[in-house]
Amino acid sequence: MPNAKPLPARVKIPLPQPGGYHTIAEREIDSRFLRHFLAVVECKGFTAAAEALNLTQPGLTKSIQKLEQILGVKLLERHHKSVEPTAFGEVLAARARLIELELAHALSEIESMKGGLVGTINVGVGPSFINYVSEVVLAMQVHRPNVRVNVSVDVMDTLLTGLISGTFDIICTSLEFPSYPEIAKEALSEGEHFVVSAADHALQNRGAVNPKDLLAYPWVAFSKDNMGIARMGSVFAVNRLRPPNITTTTNSAEVMFDLVRKSNYLASIPSSLLPNALGMGLAKLPVKGALWQASLGIAYRKTAHVSAPLNAFINACRKIHLPAP
Repeated sequence: MPNAKPLPARVKIPLPQPGGYHTIAEREIDSRFLRHFLAVVECKGFTAAAEALNLTQPGLTKSIQKLEQILGVKLLERHHKSVEPTAFGEVLAARARLIELELAHALSEIESMKGGLVGTINVGVGPSFINYVSEVVLAMQVHRPNVRVNVSVDVMDTLLTGLISGTFDIICTSLEFPSYPEIAKEALSEGEHFVVSAADHALQNRGAVNPKDLLAYPWVAFSKDNMGIARMGSVFAVNRLRPPNITTTTNSAEVMFDLVRKSNYLASIPSSLLPNALGMGLAKLPVKGALWQASLGIAYRKTAHVSAPLNAFINACRKIHLPAP
């Protein structure tokens, strides 16, 4: 093309040196600084953190000051009776916990390679998985008896927060939560949610129950289960109805079932908990259609290398038989 302007020369961007440091901070930060910083955040103070680390308080203060100097930001705010992380500190604390966790996994993997097959797995379990987690633990420990498995039962919201922060290595629960790029989700089964009541409840033995009929009674739900409660509310919204009146919440399925058994309460539970409810004398209400269907499975952080104990637990989860609803 006549009078066309010549193209500018391409800019050559140098590639980073393999194995090199990208910033001065990467080169100068010692892992001890991170451990000291995390201790102050978790203990909410320098005195308690120094005692936990078996350090002098001036030594710990000097360590934190050095870390702030390297990063060029303030990491901690001192208040009258406590110490809180700044916005910069919260970012560093979240990532530092994962670094500590990955280090623990690396040490566990090394011990496994040495033949010890030892390690620890922190597992979060939702109510829908309660009846299956023991089968997974037993199946895994047949081959890895020296792996300690710490199981905590909670609702989906809390489990997801714990997984992202590093409190849990894996969670076994309903997978009805948003996708995150760093989290892998594997569905193992599809389940339904049902409404249960006392066997002699007024809604029993009267034929199919309409969603509108359910609004005449109080409900009990799992504590802090915001996702589950919102999902249940959407079912009523589709029928142009207000949300159910939840008057009590609990983190215990046994307490929930006992409340329902002794009153006119209603509760929504996953199909996996239905045998437990029936065993406590409750009955499933013949609601027209299931409340909703949900995928039941496992979720864990994506890493380049999954530790041997965690990989064994994941494989055990994949092999268990989850009955169809």
